[in-house]
Amino acid sequence: MKVAVFGPDRRVGVVHEDTVVDINAAYAKYLAETTDTARPLAEAAVAVPARLNAFIEEGARALDGARAALAYLTDNAQDDRGVAGEQLRFGLDEVRLHAPVEGQSRILCALANFADHMLSAAENSHGEDNEATINRLLAGGPKFFIKDHRAVSASGDPLRYPARTERLDYEAEIAVVIGKAGRDIKSDDFASHVWGFTLFNDWSIRDNVSFGPDFAYAKNFDSSATVGPWIIVNEGTDLQDIPIECRVNGEVRQSGNTRSMVHSFAALGEHLSRDTTLLPGDLIASGTPKGTAVDSTRQEADGSHADTLFLKPGDIVEVSSALIGTIRNEVVKPTD
Repeated sequence: MKVAVFGPDRRVGVVHEDTVVDINAAYAKYLAETTDTARPLAEAAVAVPARLNAFIEEGARALDGARAALAYLTDNAQDDRGVAGEQLRFGLDEVRLHAPVEGQSRILCALANFADHMLSAAENSHGEDNEATINRLLAGGPKFFIKDHRAVSASGDPLRYPARTERLDYEAEIAVVIGKAGRDIKSDDFASHVWGFTLFNDWSIRDNVSFGPDFAYAKNFDSSATVGPWIIVNEGTDLQDIPIECRVNGEVRQSGNTRSMVHSFAALGEHLSRDTTLLPGDLIASGTPKGTAVDSTRQEADGSHADTLFLKPGDIVEVSSALIGTIRNEVVKPTD
């Protein structure tokens, strides 16, 4: 099931073929027309909520209700109108899809989690200090940083080129969405806490980056966490076998798979939940495979880098997976 957030009211929708269905309103219609429920709207508000995190928290009841409503609307209903006559089904080209993240959700990002990415960066760098830093990042347990939820953007949103950089980069990633709250989760049990997965572009500034306290400054700016276009839910997919690709202006830059993660999603979940409750709607991003501009560009002896592969205004960046879909953004000038 593809679960999206759409429209001016940011309602939960289920993507079916080339449409998105307002699944809360569709479930109210299903109840009104197939049961003797006296208050279908009130019951639908509880069982199949219109807000994303409430929908996620409702668990199996919301997903079962969504399936029943979609099947009824598709195969048995006389029309596509809701209890109050409202439109229930919208063409994907008619509505805006938002990033499937609510404001209170945390975005937890794995760092140095694909060996090929880090080793390529080391090979293209000069100096023992750089190699020592890479080795330290790859050693030991998982490393992570936090993206500000206010930096979230959706597919189709412009990425305004940050004025403080001359080296803007892309990072194609997969993110899992937490469905069941948990603290001190064991890796063997982590799958039961995962609700679904989605695409993630961890836009990054590469100028004078250090792995110290200010590292998050290079990772957080307006629109720097693109998520979407929807969440794939309950498909029985092996989280450690999801392909991921990035294209810049149609050219393949990254082609990887989550099976190459240094630390699996289960290991990340165990690490991140120590003494901290992961909540429904929280995201954990995978880290990125080889092929970013920074790991593909040779550092010169004077410490400079050619800017050929780094992003510029006008570039089109697409992150995709055959199991999910595509998120697409254009880089624009800071003043646009």
